[in-house]
Amino acid sequence: MSIVQRLARPAILALPPVDIAGAPVPGTVRLDANENPYLPLVQGQPGINRYPDPQPLSLRRRMADLYGVTADRLWVTRGSDDAIDLLIRAFCEAGRDSIAIVEPTFSAYAQFARVQGADVVRARLTDDFRFDADAVIAACRDARPKLLFLCTPNNPTGTPVDPADVRRIAGALPDTLVIADEAYGEFSDQPSLAAEAEGNVAVLRTLSKAYGLAGARIGCLIGSPELVDLVSRVSPPYPLPGPSIAAALDALGPERMPIHRQRVADLLAERARLAGALRGVDEIRSVREGGNFLFLEVADPEDLARRLAAAAVRVRFRPNAAPGGVRITVGTAEENAAVLGVFGLAADRPGRRASVVRDTKETRIALAIDLDRDGPRQIDSGVPFFDHMLDQVAAHGGFALTLACDGDTDIDPHHSVEDVAIALGTALNRALGDKRGIGRFGFALPMDETEAQVLIDLSGRPFARFDGSFATPAVGDLPTQMVPHIFRSIADSLGAAIHVRVSGENDHHKVEACFKAFGRALRQGLAIEGRGDALPSTKGML
Repeated sequence: MSIVQRLARPAILALPPVDIAGAPVPGTVRLDANENPYLPLVQGQPGINRYPDPQPLSLRRRMADLYGVTADRLWVTRGSDDAIDLLIRAFCEAGRDSIAIVEPTFSAYAQFARVQGADVVRARLTDDFRFDADAVIAACRDARPKLLFLCTPNNPTGTPVDPADVRRIAGALPDTLVIADEAYGEFSDQPSLAAEAEGNVAVLRTLSKAYGLAGARIGCLIGSPELVDLVSRVSPPYPLPGPSIAAALDALGPERMPIHRQRVADLLAERARLAGALRGVDEIRSVREGGNFLFLEVADPEDLARRLAAAAVRVRFRPNAAPGGVRITVGTAEENAAVLGVFGLAADRPGRRASVVRDTKETRIALAIDLDRDGPRQIDSGVPFFDHMLDQVAAHGGFALTLACDGDTDIDPHHSVEDVAIALGTALNRALGDKRGIGRFGFALPMDETEAQVLIDLSGRPFARFDGSFATPAVGDLPTQMVPHIFRSIADSLGAAIHVRVSGENDHHKVEACFKAFGRALRQGLAIEGRGDALPSTKGML
């Protein structure tokens, strides 16, 4: 008999499969779900008058690929919180069964157990918040809980749990389902246990943290097919709203993944920067890093609460974890500056970063830019020679650029080239912010027999002029007729005057010189000069 059959509530095992109307199928007349046939009086939500697919196969497969498992071992839930609730309802009889947790930890485990009427067995982290596998095994051996929840890295302390410890605990407790809650897994250097989620090991994941979809409520349970089948019996009929399904599929598109990886890297860098700054503050006794947050122990939490409230900064106080326990989520550079200010620390100038998502009928583009960091550069527009030119712009401009475009290049590169140029100009404009301290103007560049001159004014007023011609229809896979159009698109979306003049004999050199010179002009115009707070305009605004 499997562990699922041994531990599951008999009433759940006896339930038949959920009997609901199926997902919409194109080309069929759907009269099986008692829906309203008329379109809703809501813009931008086609099909919302119909019930959504209870487990959309496209999303299930995409998330299975993301976590390295097969779709039959994954059940999509309303965030990982929902998976916790479903597991407790499926396995725990009120007044008879129990779950186990390792305190201090995520409060939902005990809360859902109390709602179900199940008992809670409690082990603890060590006094310095390390995970002690032997103590967990000892606490559970006699109590024999049905479920053991291990949050890794742990919320709120950031404590990692070594996968080897999870395996050892699962081996020592064969009659307990051990659940590794990897909600913050993308922010950890510990390997995931998702591929090993079978038998009495299960894993929880969520799109709320690393993928920015907390409001969409999409997570999953990963385990054996038998466990997934059992959980499906206690799942609501239509748990996933249609807009949330669409948002998740959009966010997990291949052109989005480089941006997600860069954002995780940025948050980890900000976490380290914050932790380093706060470790020098007298009122802070300790600083621990984990997930996308910090866990502090402060000397006077009441005084800190008053200062935070006055500064309109909200954090989570966790006295159950430590008398002065405070959990601070890592935010944007501006948000983190506000936190540092509460502790009397002067923040560096806010980073000049921006990201752009641009979806049309012809292209899907995701782009991230950091004007104050020289790399990395990861560019995939679908037009390789254009990628090379954009890399030249970022390299000579001295900024980081991550860009991916999925476009209709099978028809023509025009849409991809144009829309990428618009997205790049938009991102540059957003990253510049108030433009204080910038150089504003720039540059000319010779290249072999070619001379290219690019003059830029980051004025906020768009204008483009291109003086030059090309003898060949394309360089590589980039149509030369698109080159002037690229600079016009950037000028319009950046809000800049861009004048390009190029002459020479070799069209390859001429095109490349234009982009290199543009990058050099940007470098001058973007550079922070002097004190870095002066507005480069006699008008008092740009």
